[in-house]
Amino acid sequence: MPKLLGWTWEADEKPLLGHPETCPMHHTGYCMSGLLVVRMVESGEETPITKGDFFEIPPGHDAYVAGNERVEMILFEGPGAHP
Repeated sequence: MPKLLGWTWEADEKPLLGHPETCPMHHTGYCMSGLLVVRMVESGEETPITKGDFFEIPPGHDAYVAGNERVEMILFEGPGAHP
């Protein structure tokens, strides 16, 4: 799942999901390149995810690509993740 330079959840994903306040999805994965900053909207806490990181992101976040490299991730989903 590549994210290009300048990508933000607010501008690029939110409109596709019907404009929810935050991302309603749970994500688990591995970052292969780049720097993605994930912000938990309620607390304001920001977590950088970079090359070599395994991650788990709960619902209630937004995110943006930082730095000058595109972000590439592998996302893992369990059975029944999508209806």
